[in-house]
Amino acid sequence: MLIRRSQRKVLFFMVSLLISSFLLGAFIRDACALTAEEEKKMGKTVLLEIEKEADFMRDLTIQTFIDKLGYSIVDQVGPTPFEFKFYVINGLDPNAFAIPGGYIFVTTGLLVLAENEQEVAGVLSHEIAHVTQRHIAQMIERSKRLNIASMAAILAAMLAGRGGTASQAGAAMATATAGALQLKYTREMETDADQNGLHYLIKAGYDPNGLINFLNRIQRISLAIAPNIPPYLLTHPAIESRISLMDNLLQMGPKPTGPFKTVGNFRKIRAMAFVEEREPHVAITHFQSLIDANPDYWEGFYGLGLAYRKMGRFDKSMEVLQRAHSLAPKDIDISRELGITYFFLGKMDQAIESLEAIRSTPGEGRNSDLLILYYLGRGYQEKGDFAQALPLFLKVQKEKPEFADIYYHLGSVYGRTGQKGLSHFYFGKHFKLRREKNNALLHFRTAIDGLERGSPEREEAQREMKELTSPQ
Repeated sequence: MLIRRSQRKVLFFMVSLLISSFLLGAFIRDACALTAEEEKKMGKTVLLEIEKEADFMRDLTIQTFIDKLGYSIVDQVGPTPFEFKFYVINGLDPNAFAIPGGYIFVTTGLLVLAENEQEVAGVLSHEIAHVTQRHIAQMIERSKRLNIASMAAILAAMLAGRGGTASQAGAAMATATAGALQLKYTREMETDADQNGLHYLIKAGYDPNGLINFLNRIQRISLAIAPNIPPYLLTHPAIESRISLMDNLLQMGPKPTGPFKTVGNFRKIRAMAFVEEREPHVAITHFQSLIDANPDYWEGFYGLGLAYRKMGRFDKSMEVLQRAHSLAPKDIDISRELGITYFFLGKMDQAIESLEAIRSTPGEGRNSDLLILYYLGRGYQEKGDFAQALPLFLKVQKEKPEFADIYYHLGSVYGRTGQKGLSHFYFGKHFKLRREKNNALLHFRTAIDGLERGSPEREEAQREMKELTSPQ
């Protein structure tokens, strides 16, 4: 089969990029003495420490978006000893960082700052490349003063950014600024990550200009707020040379024309992130100003409805979301949020009817939207229909095992149906994820007493107790 000239150019560009990335990456990786298993173990320990400090975002829709985007890039990496995990942190400052073992964090501030999905993909590809090239482990080895506890504290401060009170924000920024001197990537590492990241992006079908566009915006912000420095630039240096290098690399190949890959409606994701990270009155003012400028801007009504719901004004939220629905009657996300708002209004029949209607509508993802399944399950739970609620909760738990709230509702349903052993088992899982060790141990002990010997849940409860009581 003949390959067209444009295809040959793309192939030549990708091969050239891969070769240069490999040569530079091989030189850098040779400097790392930590084994992959040691790095993974270190990463888990750092993650536990960060979870104590940072405000993890619990919105299933945003997390699902980041997971889909991130794993679509990871699929291009090839064989790797690391199992990647993506986390979203509530924080106003736009930031992203990777820790040993494949754990990658982004802030809601980064999602709000980004103009489109291509830019977020660019940032994630860069962080994924830092993991595959073992850069984080090398930084730890390079800095003799950097231990796991200090690394976790620095990262939590940088990722949290300007969340919390003014005094907390000042302390966090001071910690972040000082610590970033120890967690700063070298220019060689940044070049290596950019080259590999571009390779992953192109293979995944994303616009390789996404990261360049995002870096240009961060650079403009840094000039506007000087002498302050955005936290992202504290750990990712040499931004001008990075932009120049990537521009030059892209000049070697054909101009990307698209259509480019997308996994979701990013403008709605950005609206949700804005509501998550801001106080409700700030979000309401923001979205109202967008609507004032464009009365038919349905995404503004979407964000405004979410902001009113966060404030607890459910009637107003319903009114605004219905306006959004009138402007975009076929939008599934608006229909879903209307169903969820019925739930918060205590109108379970309407909530179930709305969410079941979406679930039964033909189309990709209707029956896999975890937020629909979760609130549909909660609606049935509130009505006492546990037979309907249980399989919905179990499906959410299978897809998002790190979602702590689902274990609470599983524990409640099993308790109401007389299955006390399973009830305590799931309550134990809930409290473990909430970092409430004593409550978790209490429920796991009770679960072991109530579960049948040899059952998978009893054996898992025993493993959980051993893990919780073992010296750290």
